[in-house]
Amino acid sequence: MTPERTHGKSPDEQGRIVRDGYDKIAEEYNQQREKFDNSNEIKEFIDKLPEGGTVLDIGCGGGVPVLRKLIAEGFDATGIDFSKGMLEVAKRNVPEATLIHGDVTKTEFDENSFDGIISTYAIIHIHKSLHPIVYTRMHSWLKPGGVMLVCTAHSDWEEIAVYHGVDMAWSHPGPQASLQMVKNVGFEILFDRLVPTNDELPYWILARKSN
Repeated sequence: MTPERTHGKSPDEQGRIVRDGYDKIAEEYNQQREKFDNSNEIKEFIDKLPEGGTVLDIGCGGGVPVLRKLIAEGFDATGIDFSKGMLEVAKRNVPEATLIHGDVTKTEFDENSFDGIISTYAIIHIHKSLHPIVYTRMHSWLKPGGVMLVCTAHSDWEEIAVYHGVDMAWSHPGPQASLQMVKNVGFEILFDRLVPTNDELPYWILARKSN
């Protein structure tokens, strides 16, 4: 990734860059995601879900590896993504899943809808000023006792750069700020950790909504 310019974009402008970028590279990115293995973190999340429970994958992309794993484990899985290109790929990869085209900062779900919510390599593309809203929504949508697994970043960072030949945008606070946001909306932290993955260092948080 080669930086081209400083960020300085509004949340809506960043959203357009990310959406348009993933629409263009959907097929290529799908092949890359096949290589990501965070099976330990995902297993710990799955182990805390009820059998056959309802799970939402935020920023599901092409449905691999997360939605595919959830379906294989027998969960009632829903994926949401605002890239139509990525959702077209997901329809092929996980036809059994419910797929929604939408922006997680604006789409509405009923309170207490899901036993689990997972978001991997996605919230980093949402403007960090909106992260508290996203965590608040996750907390609301979870059933009491439900669990959330989110993957964010190891540093406070905001950038627009060329990624797989297209403009892409990232915006996220550092780990401690992300952890505090999750605590502030009422989650109990089950673990938080940095996990080296494919030359990256994502920060993972597993948390539970109180009963």
